[in-house]
Amino acid sequence: MISSLSRRAWMVRLSALGIGSVAFQRALAHKASVSGAITVQMIQDAQWIAEIELTDAEKEALLKPLQEQLKHERSLRDLKIDDDIGPAMAFVPYFFAEHLPDGAAETNTPSQSKSGPVVDPSWMIAGKPNSAFPNPAFPNPAFPVDWQDDVAVAASGIVEQSIALRAGKITSTRLTKIYLDRLKRYDPVLRCVVTLTEDLALQQAAKADQELQQGKDRGPLHGIPWGAKDIIAIPPYPTTWGARPYRDRVRPNLATVAGRLNEAGAVLLGKLSVGTLAMGDMWHDATTKNPWNTAQGSSGSSAGSSSAVAAGLCTFALGSETLGSIVSPARRCRVMGLRPSFGRVSRYGCMTLAWSMDKIGPIARHAIDCGIVLGVIQGTDGLDPTVVDRPFAWPYPFDLIKLRVGFVESQLSESDRLVIEYLRAEGATMLPVEFPNSIPQQALMVGLDCESAAMHDSLFRSAESDSEMGLWAPSFRSSQFVRGVHYVQSMRARTLLIQETERALRTVDVLLGSEDLMRTNLSGHPSMVVRFGSQELSLRQAGRTNPNAAEETKPAEEKRIEVPRTVKLTAKYFGDAWLVAVADKIEKGLPVKQAIPLQIV
Repeated sequence: MISSLSRRAWMVRLSALGIGSVAFQRALAHKASVSGAITVQMIQDAQWIAEIELTDAEKEALLKPLQEQLKHERSLRDLKIDDDIGPAMAFVPYFFAEHLPDGAAETNTPSQSKSGPVVDPSWMIAGKPNSAFPNPAFPNPAFPVDWQDDVAVAASGIVEQSIALRAGKITSTRLTKIYLDRLKRYDPVLRCVVTLTEDLALQQAAKADQELQQGKDRGPLHGIPWGAKDIIAIPPYPTTWGARPYRDRVRPNLATVAGRLNEAGAVLLGKLSVGTLAMGDMWHDATTKNPWNTAQGSSGSSAGSSSAVAAGLCTFALGSETLGSIVSPARRCRVMGLRPSFGRVSRYGCMTLAWSMDKIGPIARHAIDCGIVLGVIQGTDGLDPTVVDRPFAWPYPFDLIKLRVGFVESQLSESDRLVIEYLRAEGATMLPVEFPNSIPQQALMVGLDCESAAMHDSLFRSAESDSEMGLWAPSFRSSQFVRGVHYVQSMRARTLLIQETERALRTVDVLLGSEDLMRTNLSGHPSMVVRFGSQELSLRQAGRTNPNAAEETKPAEEKRIEVPRTVKLTAKYFGDAWLVAVADKIEKGLPVKQAIPLQIV
């Protein structure tokens, strides 16, 4: 670290940390940059990091081992480690999940066959039940589709499109062209596209049409257009991570999730925007907008995925979450977003933010669509050591009369209460849930700080300005001073958080509402954003601001828009099917009035 920094850079960082006087900073920066030597004075000034006091003899004794430590640190920094290589330690929070019944297999080695449901396409044509879809109720009666109306087609979901493709009502090529046209038309407003893969999409659509005509059916995603969050590597296209230094970089290895969607016959429309290094909705080229209210950002970091799905620019998309990056934009853009259990889906080939927190999941307009996509992308691949094969029975048959819905009374919103009233009227049992609060969750965020700083250390050290790192620069900088002991102790405390969270969630089938975003991302439990019904919001409430205050008028402030409501569901480890099943009940019982914004405002 010392020799790689210029004298000026050292002064800037020492000044930002408030270490020493200007004269001291100047002298220390000079010594560090020129000689790379560690001095007794440096040790003296670094005691605050360790919160210990050393004698003069102890400081002298530390010189040699610290010089050796610095030497080793530099040798590791010079070692070229590909971004797809994670640490030797694999984080396995699902160790504390309920054990599988006797005879059920659980592995963390590649499956011989996909662990998701193998779907007989006959149900798409005749609505026939089978082992994977025992009680189909398709298509959603709330939105009968006129297949000659491009807007109605764009608003439809996977199930409706799959049935129509096999019934000859539409081709994958026409479906793909509808979405490509909409992407070109609305991206100048929404700024959700990083790379449009038009030629590939048309080739894949033509292949899907040919295969379906020949009777080769790859399942419910065959011929369905989708979008990839731009942390997902799909060569030969750039994978930018939303960061300016990487805007032309092509990652060499195809991400597992993209490969599985290719095998399922899905059609890739493009790479969708991600906030720089997976934070927020501001990326290297623009800010992605919420299509229900384009004066408002779409939230992030799955910014483009949520915006594009909400606007009817693709049938579904993949997003990722470390600390809210599916849940937050799904809420903002009023779509369905499923953050799976940690260990359910491989992250191989996707940008790492934190090895112990990252999850990949689907974003769609219908709950059942999220279940279909998760069934395709989940399961081990032999490349991500944290992934385990667990059964994913979908759709999940259950009786609302036997459903146990948990809630935290003090955290219920108006939308939460509406859903509680509906489920209670349908026979579900409502149970209060309490999470212990003895563990300081914010203190455990050191794991995210350190892991993200380690992952992006080379960018941190080579960046010419903080803007190249988006909003991460302060965290990357402070993480250089975190003690190893602190990180390990935080991970031990995290074990306690995982155990107590799993115990609480086992008392119910789903938890509705609750401000548990930090807790459940630290623990790895699954959550799902569910959209339903509608509500009226003023543009002020929705976040509209006029950049020219002098032209702001009262009528503009009072303009009202109608948008879907959302609630969040959470479940125990590998309770993903419960989330989708309950979300499907809510969606059908309290359908949204408008599938997509009919006019991009």
